[in-house]
Amino acid sequence: MSVDTSTIPDFSDLTCTNLMIRLKMLLKKVPDGTPVECIVRRDQRDTIDVPFSRTGYEVKIRKVDTNRFRVTLKKKTQNLND
Repeated sequence: MSVDTSTIPDFSDLTCTNLMIRLKMLLKKVPDGTPVECIVRRDQRDTIDVPFSRTGYEVKIRKVDTNRFRVTLKKKTQNLND
């Protein structure tokens, strides 16, 4: 099964630091509950996974090919009834 990633931004050319900055800026701009997606390298994937999952984001990572991953980040919604 092939997944079309042509409409997803490819950030594989960014350094890990610049990638984190770019993702934080994008996440601030989107409404709560709206996912942010991008294509990254393996080393970038490792850099994204733990920090975002520890700071209230749902992180989904799917392998696209040998060294490319599709990352989806979405702010976890808080249940106001707790």
